[in-house]
Amino acid sequence: MPSYAFSKNRRLLKASEYKEVFDCNRLKVAHPKLLLLASPNNSGQSRLGLVIGKKNIPTAVGRNRVKRVVRETFRQFDFPVALDIVFLARKGADKMTPQEMNLLLHQSWCRLRQRCESLGDNNA
Repeated sequence: MPSYAFSKNRRLLKASEYKEVFDCNRLKVAHPKLLLLASPNNSGQSRLGLVIGKKNIPTAVGRNRVKRVVRETFRQFDFPVALDIVFLARKGADKMTPQEMNLLLHQSWCRLRQRCESLGDNNA
């Protein structure tokens, strides 16, 4: 049974870890409300970093709600290889209902998994 905890080893914590994903991302999922950047890692498990700026989501309540939903959906997802993933919120992400946000994130994680599998096929 998978662990749904979101401990420190499941998060990107250092600026250098974020920079590595921004500079060397091999996978990207774009949508008008969000952007996912990912690159394979050697840690054995996928890690998530969140970039949710005041410019795009002005209220703290909105930023926290987006973070909560992103973490929850990430915990429930499993990827074929370990990835470092950076989630970037875009304008209007906080205006979506929780159901819309869940659906969009689920679709985005699925797209990322498919791209990850096709990346593995290309390297084989």
